[in-house]
Amino acid sequence: MRYFLLSVLVLFFGFTDVRADAIDQIVRSETIRIGVRASTPPFSFVDDEGVPRGLAVQLCQRVVTSLERQLGVDKIEIEYVKVDSLTRFDVLENREVDLHCGPMTITLARREIVDFSIPYFIDGIGAALRRGGVQQVADLNGQPIGALAGTTSVALAESLSEATGSKLIEFASYEAGLRALGDGMIDIYFGDHGVLQFQLDALKQKNRLIPIKVSDEQLTYEPYGIAMPAGERRLRLEVDRALSEAYRSQEIFVELERAFGAFEVTDLTTIIYGVTALPD
Repeated sequence: MRYFLLSVLVLFFGFTDVRADAIDQIVRSETIRIGVRASTPPFSFVDDEGVPRGLAVQLCQRVVTSLERQLGVDKIEIEYVKVDSLTRFDVLENREVDLHCGPMTITLARREIVDFSIPYFIDGIGAALRRGGVQQVADLNGQPIGALAGTTSVALAESLSEATGSKLIEFASYEAGLRALGDGMIDIYFGDHGVLQFQLDALKQKNRLIPIKVSDEQLTYEPYGIAMPAGERRLRLEVDRALSEAYRSQEIFVELERAFGAFEVTDLTTIIYGVTALPD
């Protein structure tokens, strides 16, 4: 009988998910694992000294400070994990990171596999154009185009590719796509509008004559959120708590200026953060 009960217990626990949630693991290890993008300034990037920076990283650091206070932990160490536009989903699904702190659009399809915080920024797909090439998206007629692999800009580029007969080339980084555009390999490069402009500005610091501009036209409007593995209800609550505190105190505008430099606070920006902040 004793062996029978032991066998039942082994079978029961063998088929039961007894995994602790992220909050329990963070408290036990006093460590949080944060996924960062290496080259998507001003939201998430690694500087020349190997230090993660950018708006999303700054906000996640605020989350960690809030977690220390809420959980009563003196110090939570941050373990940064480098990801890219493709691997970011795998590390979340495999629970190799607790948070993804980089530009990631909140979509219904993505919410099937990961959870998101409240939005922390509104961006959208933009188009980088080459002097001497197509000067607006509406003029596209068979010319090759590019987009950053693993992003929502690929879907838009695919639809334009089918409608216009344009060949679509996917790139592993913004810089690679912009260089291909400058070299004439493609006529339009699609990506997140804010990141495109920031990356182009960085390239022009090295070469002011680079024949590229980012169109003023924003093709979509997309909310960015901090992502985490699906089902992490307690962690999502604490992330939303920290973000809401930053919005209500208006310290979000301090973080925006740190990340973007001189930042124009429009009435719309103020309204967006005021509406997005959750009350206690």
